[in-house]
Amino acid sequence: MRVVFFGNHDVGIATLDTLAEQADVVGVVAHPTDPEEGDRYASLFDFALKNNLNVIRGAGKDTSVLEFVKELAPDLIWITDYRYILPSHLFSVAKLGAINLHPSLLPRYRGRASVNWAILRGESEVGLTAHFIDEGVDTGDIIIQLVIQLDLNQDVGDVITALMPEYRKITSDVLSFFASGVVPRRAQDHSNASFFPARNPEDGRIDWSQSSENIRNLVRAVAHPYPGAFCESQYGKIFIWKASIANTASVAVDQPGAVVELSEKNNPKIQCGDGLLEVADCTL
Repeated sequence: MRVVFFGNHDVGIATLDTLAEQADVVGVVAHPTDPEEGDRYASLFDFALKNNLNVIRGAGKDTSVLEFVKELAPDLIWITDYRYILPSHLFSVAKLGAINLHPSLLPRYRGRASVNWAILRGESEVGLTAHFIDEGVDTGDIIIQLVIQLDLNQDVGDVITALMPEYRKITSDVLSFFASGVVPRRAQDHSNASFFPARNPEDGRIDWSQSSENIRNLVRAVAHPYPGAFCESQYGKIFIWKASIANTASVAVDQPGAVVELSEKNNPKIQCGDGLLEVADCTL
């Protein structure tokens, strides 16, 4: 089976590596050059070059990308963490269609930053969905889903680590379906869908009038490798990387953001809208 792969980031590399072991990857489309590539995350473009794969850089609507795909005449297009939407005239080139790996349990958390949003909203499970591409955004028929349980001690970095082997597993599973000639698919229940936008570093700003639960989830949702939750202080901007809800009665202070007391570990306990948050790790 001839496959053209569109991808980015570490999860893109894991997926591409698995695909190359089990299918004929005839072409790779990586993101345009990004200053964070090779620094904050691994370069899929460099990985493809190193492994002698036919690779170009481009956005989904670039004419050069369409020409590249048409010339290769793939059976299947595969997408993992590619931030550009592919136009229908591009993904329809592949006779078996196009597949995307989306890091949520669709139809919930369509769109960008799915894992971050799920943690921010206090979900107890996250997942990974393999689905066919249609003209919508993350709306195509589902092939298979994998579920990962999530507890309140895990942050986004923990989830990324847990998801990495799942990208390899779901890729192998889907390829097995194609090899058997029977690929399961079921329509999404659009009545249960939710959609979330991209996030930016400023979204990590802490509003101490929010509940301690909401603030703890914000800290978890934007921890490393993301820019972090932060607040301003007399010493400058403080980034909070780990925090928990303080399970203690405290002095009544009507000043959200104030350090009320210190824990036995000398961690500051900060007043929120409805209680205290104990900060275990922070940096200036």
